[in-house]
This record gives sequence, structure tokens and C-alpha cells, in this order.
Amino acid sequence: MGSAKDVMELFAERDIRRVFSTSDGWSITPVGTPACTGYFYRVSRSKWVGEEVAFIAVSFDKSPGEDVINALDLLPGSQGSKTKKYLLTPQAADTSAVPPHVKHLLMNAFTFEGGQVIWLTKKKNARKFPAEQAVAA
Repeated sequence: MGSAKDVMELFAERDIRRVFSTSDGWSITPVGTPACTGYFYRVSRSKWVGEEVAFIAVSFDKSPGEDVINALDLLPGSQGSKTKKYLLTPQAADTSAVPPHVKHLLMNAFTFEGGQVIWLTKKKNARKFPAEQAVAA
């Protein structure tokens, strides 16, 4: 049977695992936020000096809104650890409004083209077809 998760969420988790690998000791868990819809993750690993923690917000918007950043800032950190904040967006997203304390990560699988999210396939024989306008009869 198929997965109950959204396909976009699966691609986002794959990109998070690329940066925060489980072989490096990172543990990735989804976090729910009542203030904002979207995907949020807590990644952490134990180090000899304590726990390293980061929160990641995933946005598929052309310009991530203030609500996503505010929800990310409201996520609590761990005691005695410096918590880092990340925003994962498709390539070519406008992140000019993202504050400097939030680091930006780019998705490998998605980009924006013409204001729409486009899947970047790596299939050998993939071809891009232009969208045709419907002819009014």
C-alpha cells in the first residue's frame, strides 16, 4: 500500500536528511504547530558537550510569509543548548524577508518557474512541454 504522507512532505524530509544525516547521529521528528499550517521538524543529536538542536520550517510558497517565521521562532529550544532555525524552500523562492537568524536551505526536487512550483525530475528521457492555452469554442 501507499504512504499516508503527502508527496511534498516526503521530498522535504529527503532534503532534510541530506543535510542532517542519521549516520551523523541526527534524529528527525515532525513537530506540530497550532499557530501555522505547514511542515515543521525538530532535528537533534547528542554531543559530548550537550545536545545540538535545530528547527526546520518547510515552505512551498513563492515568498515565505511572516506567519511561518513567527511559528518557527515560537518553537521552544532545549535547556542548555543553542537552537538553530532553518527554512527549507524550493529553489528560486523569494527569501529576502527572512531574518538573518534563520538560515536558508534549498530543496533539490522543486523550484519556481512562472510563479508555480515545478518538480525537477532527474529522469533520463524527461522532456518539458509548454503549457497550451485552452481554445474557447
